[in-house]
Order: sequence, then C-alpha cells, then structure tokens
Amino acid sequence: MGSTGNGIERREESLTPAMTTRNEITQSDPPVRKDAAPEAAAEPVRGANVFPLAVIELGTSAIRMAIGESDGTSRVRVQEQLVRGLSLGKDTFTQGEIQRTTLQETIKILKSYRRKLKEYQCSDPKHIRIVATSAVREATNRIEVLDRIYTATGLSVEMIDDAEIARVTYLGVRPLLQNDATLADGLTVVAEVGGGNTEVLVLKGKDIIHSQPYRLGSLRLQQMILHSQTTRSRMGSIMTGQIDRTLEPLLDLIPKGSPVEYVGLGGDMRFAARELGVELPAFGLSRIAVADLEVLTAKLLSLTVDRIMRKHHLELSQAETLVPALLANLRLAQMLGCSNLHITGLNLRDALLQGMLRSNDWSNDFCDQIVNAASELARRYQVDLQHARHVAELARTLFRSLQSEHHMDARCETLLYVAALLHEIGLFVGVSGYHKHSHYLISHSELFGLNEQDQQLVAMIARYHRRAAPKPTHELFARLDRDNRVVVSRLAGILRVAVALDHTGSQRVRDIECTIERHRLVVTVRNSAGDLSLERMELRQKALLLEDTFGLGVLLRESPRSTA
Repeated sequence: MGSTGNGIERREESLTPAMTTRNEITQSDPPVRKDAAPEAAAEPVRGANVFPLAVIELGTSAIRMAIGESDGTSRVRVQEQLVRGLSLGKDTFTQGEIQRTTLQETIKILKSYRRKLKEYQCSDPKHIRIVATSAVREATNRIEVLDRIYTATGLSVEMIDDAEIARVTYLGVRPLLQNDATLADGLTVVAEVGGGNTEVLVLKGKDIIHSQPYRLGSLRLQQMILHSQTTRSRMGSIMTGQIDRTLEPLLDLIPKGSPVEYVGLGGDMRFAARELGVELPAFGLSRIAVADLEVLTAKLLSLTVDRIMRKHHLELSQAETLVPALLANLRLAQMLGCSNLHITGLNLRDALLQGMLRSNDWSNDFCDQIVNAASELARRYQVDLQHARHVAELARTLFRSLQSEHHMDARCETLLYVAALLHEIGLFVGVSGYHKHSHYLISHSELFGLNEQDQQLVAMIARYHRRAAPKPTHELFARLDRDNRVVVSRLAGILRVAVALDHTGSQRVRDIECTIERHRLVVTVRNSAGDLSLERMELRQKALLLEDTFGLGVLLRESPRSTA
C-alpha cells in the first residue's frame, strides 16, 4: 500500500473512474469515492474516422484526466474521467513551492494516466493536452517541476493563465446561456471557485462586460482558517468576511437595480446539486434555490473534515475545500440578490477537450469580445476613441490587403486591431515617451481573451507605433522567439502606416483601397476630406518599418474627384 501526499492510502496504480463511459461531454464528474474499485477498460472499438483525445489537468487539489473520442466534426464523447486527489495547491500556497514528495506522487499519477492513454490508443501529441493551473503556476520551483515531469514521463505540461481559463470558460458556457431564454439577453455572472482563484465573467447577453480572476480560492480560505486557529463556531463568519471583502468590488460593476442571474461552475457546485437531488442534464443548466444551498452549506459547516470524508465518501483534498467553495458561491449569489442559481455539468477539462476540435477559436464573435474589452480599457484611460477606432479600421484594411504577403491569421489581425485601439493609452500618463507608457499599461492590464503572450505582443506592437523600430538590443523584444519577433515587426509596421494616415486625428482619410503594384503598396484614398499633404509627409517617415519588413514601398494616391 502506498500513501498519497494527503495521507489517504491506496494502491499506487489504482485509477478511480469518475464517470461511466459514453457520457456526453457536458456531464460532470462526481467527487472521488475512496472505496470505488478500478474498472478494467475495454479495448476501444472505433470507426475509421474516429480518434481519441485526452486532457489532463494538474489542479490545486487533484490531478484529473478526461478521455474522449470524436470524428473531428461532432461533439466529443467522453469515454472515461479519472481523478486522483493530490493537494499541489497546499504546498504552493503555504510553502511557496511544490515539495519533493508531492512531485514524486504527481509523477506516479501521470505515469498511471499515461498507461491508461495507451489502453485507449491515444498517443498522438496533437490529441493530448496537459495543463497546470495556479498551484503550479505560482510555485517558485515551477520550471523544475515541469522539467522533472517531462524527464520522468515524457509528458509536456503547459501552464495556462487566468486569461486562457476565462477564454475557455466563455467558449464553453456561451452555448448554454444562449439556449436558455432567461440568460440569453439578460445580465449574468458566471463564476468558478477554484482552489487558488475565483474566475468571474459578467455578461450582458453574449457580450462580456467584465472578466477578472479574484484571489479567493477554496484552498486559500481553508489554509486561512487553519492558520487562524479559530473555533468551529466562528469559521463560517471568518470565511464570509474574507469572501465579502474580496468580491465587494465586483458589485460596483453591476448596474443598480438590474436583475442578475448567477451560474456557478465547478465540482463543488455539482456536488451540491446531487446532494439536493437536482439532476444535471447532458447539455444545459439546472437550477437550485439559494435557500437550499444555504441549508446544505450550514450542515456541512457543522461537520469535521473527517466526518465529511466518511459521510460523503470524499478524498481529503476534496473534503477540506468543499465548504469554503460552497460558501463562496453562496455568498456571491446572496450579494447579487439572487433567489436561485444555475449549475452546469461543464468543467475545464470538458471545455479544453471541445477546444481541441475547434480549428479556429478566433471566431468573429470571440474577436468582438476581445475588441469590446480593449475599448473598455481605452475608455478607462480617456483615449480618443474616435481616432483610435479610425486607426484600427485603417490598420485592418491594410492587414487584409497585405494578406498575400504575410499569411497571418485572424489572431494576428485581432492583436493588430487591439494594439491600434490602445496605441495612445500612454497619453494618460504623459506626452513624453507615451509609447513606452502604452506598453506598460497594456502589459499590466486585464484584457479578456488574450493570454499572457498575446497581451505582451499587443503591448509591443503599440510601443513600436512610433519612434525607434524593434531592435535585437531591446531586451523585451529580444526575449521573443523568431516567429513572434516577425509578428511584432510586421504588425507594428502596418500600425505605423495606419497612424500616419490619420496623423491630424481628423479622419480626413476616410476610405482607402490598397493594391500591390511593382513592389509597392499603393494606398488609394477615396472621398478624402481635405488636403493630404501632412499625411504624405508623415507617411514618408512612418512607412520605413513596413518597407523593411515587407520589402514594399508605400505610395499614397487620391482617387480623382467627381466634377459633377
């Protein structure tokens, strides 16, 4: 018998299936029962065009794996979900790093998962995604941990940041909200209380009006209670106070008097639904009364962690964070004035599995949400949005006209558009060197839909819209890999030309048509509103970067004016 890092004994290689086979992807995984016996996996039988996919998540309190199959065109069908309790977050949030014994147990679990993948003939790296959340991301020894895992298992783990989690969550819940008449057009708060953070999305219909991770996690709350050495009777009030203080700023973003619906994600909420006898549909939402959740939370709060484990057959890592997670969901629903809340079977692994089928997450709707978030940030810093939007539209036209030269995709087009919207955000700090201020503000702001790397690219594109061109001697630029250096240089070159075309800020260059003629980019202005001498002078200076990166000169023409 071996022992996990949390003291629960089990056979080293035992895998506890958390879901029966052939369930739809939106079904949930019930908490792991300590007494559940491993099932022998049947040899998979697939059609000629069906292939397996898998997602492994290194979470704060467990390592989970979902295995599914698809023909590449329809929804993923989950075949098996596995959960092994392991409190990576406890190490990180209390000691700052993942301990050696915890890492060894992590490697054992991943090796057993790898064997399970072989049973399902899932070996193509393109169809296996392994992600780590805040427990690994915030560990000071995260690089060592990832290297050790790769050396021992051959599995490459990627750290996903809060922006990626928000993006995946939005793409996962959006169809559910649109299929519910109550939520399709109303104001909805979607939240998942994780071990380290609480991810919150505020939507008006399908449009995101706020996206932010709050440093409020069930494991953080549980550790706070342990360190406070308080009595059981005061645990609830202490956690409630911390929850209220952390989430109070969220209430300022909700229009006063507006009815709000709340959607709670996560395994703890699925546990609550089962305890309250509420069935979770394969694809959709279920509703429970806030009053019922309050009664359930109060009952669990009166029990010791050991009693919760035995009564509900949970592992230690889940039992000790169950009450903090339920209490955080309860308080948020109460603070929003909700009498009911919605629960779905969707989880992060489901959404990631489904995302592996999408050839392009950068749909028009998703890109619009990113642009909306950038516009809101621009307003906050008092950007001249009329000028910024005009520059962004000019940049988009130039980008599309140069498609045959750069072969970049919708993601790069969106990064350029956002950089154009925000290129003058640094003027809020000061005029001198404002392009560098723009870089700083963009780098340190929250922008929905952009992961850390994409946000840094936007910041650099905006930074290089004026003055010095990108150089290897610039430290941050030099840190990028070659492909991203090319992206920054090309998009910054396009942005410079767009800025030059509205140099006066008066939108005199209203409508342009771009063609490539004899190694030149010819920009023809149609329906100009005045003399373009200043724009021509500015273009001679600003077009140099585009000329260097594309090998094309830039010529500004005016279409003949109508004499009628």
